[in-house]
Amino acid sequence: MAIFTGLYDPLADLTDARYTRDTIGKNVVHYEEINAGHLTFLIGKDMTYFTKGVMGLLKKYHPLPSSGYHNGYNHSIWENLI
Repeated sequence: MAIFTGLYDPLADLTDARYTRDTIGKNVVHYEEINAGHLTFLIGKDMTYFTKGVMGLLKKYHPLPSSGYHNGYNHSIWENLI
């Protein structure tokens, strides 16, 4: 599990995020506190946490098939994002 939490998120504050991380323990493979609020995860101006962080984790833990095709879709366009 990966957890990304915003430093300025009033709804899911750092205390809760850190408690969740510590409770889950070693099953958290990535924990990052980003310079963001709650809505940043949906409509943020700076989405590098996603394009670099999330996509990098997906590439590492759930890579695309090497052929580029899976379930009838060409995934090669997504590889350019990582």
